[in-house]
Amino acid sequence: MFSDEEKKSSTEIEGIKEVTNWDDISRFRENVFEGRWENVIPEYIDYSDYHKIIINESRGTALHVAVNDGKVELVNILVEAILSHEGRAVLRADSALRSTNERGDTPLHLAASRGFIGMCKCIIGEYGERKDLIRVRNDNGETPIFKAVLTGQTKVFVYLHHVSKDLKVSLRNYDGDNILHYSIWREFLGKQAFNSIFISI
Repeated sequence: MFSDEEKKSSTEIEGIKEVTNWDDISRFRENVFEGRWENVIPEYIDYSDYHKIIINESRGTALHVAVNDGKVELVNILVEAILSHEGRAVLRADSALRSTNERGDTPLHLAASRGFIGMCKCIIGEYGERKDLIRVRNDNGETPIFKAVLTGQTKVFVYLHHVSKDLKVSLRNYDGDNILHYSIWREFLGKQAFNSIFISI
């Protein structure tokens, strides 16, 4: 099906440093795709190689899939596995938490856009130790805060804005639109959230 060179280049593109074998990767992808998390979790906990494997371009990594499917407990397990391998002190530049799907969305972008505040807290950390993820922009220049506004997730917006108030977070996308444009257009923010946006711009 794949030549040795194709197998090698495919795994390198996905950011895997030590690949046991192509069949293991294919099986891992299939297990994630089919929702057989009982098979995924042990491998994910034991081998950091699996943290950045792209399941498919549109869905992203296993963590993207878990977030998108709304599996809170699973997200907690996967994030804990990533942190146990990468360390907790400083968010690495190559962290699996920064992995993106085809739109450039990190798992935090997805959690914010779906309104999963518990997942946002898990990814960012109880004390905001990974809050720098709030500054990451996707391919359209949207931060997780921008995505929360774009999809009408008021509670997530307020939480992310509060956690990141000491960071310089872009409130504009690459087209030059800011979150105030979208919040007015969608008419979803209450006074408190609206005031927070207005003061920041």
